[in-house]
Amino acid sequence: MKRVTACLVFAFGLAVTASTPAAADTAATWITPWRLATPRCADHPNAPVIGRIAGEVGFDSHKSVSFVGCFPSFEACYAWKGPLSGRFGGRIIINRCDPRFGDTGGFRRAF
Repeated sequence: MKRVTACLVFAFGLAVTASTPAAADTAATWITPWRLATPRCADHPNAPVIGRIAGEVGFDSHKSVSFVGCFPSFEACYAWKGPLSGRFGGRIIINRCDPRFGDTGGFRRAF
């Protein structure tokens, strides 16, 4: 849980300091910090929410990237994916937070 909180604080710091578009910097310079800030599901096996973002970065030469993280709440997932989704320079293919376990009763939170 402490790692999730630390990762979210780190992610917010990235969002505040990184105001240039994704095309202005290389994909590698921003992908690695976000990978480190994404809470791994293997490290949080009981986290009830899973977040997924996938898309293309860059404008001249596109590179496909994806991130998957597990979170203690929907709010934590939204806090992670909001700033991250703004870093994609190309199209975003998936951008969602969903319940990780059990029957959702047909309900999916995809915003």
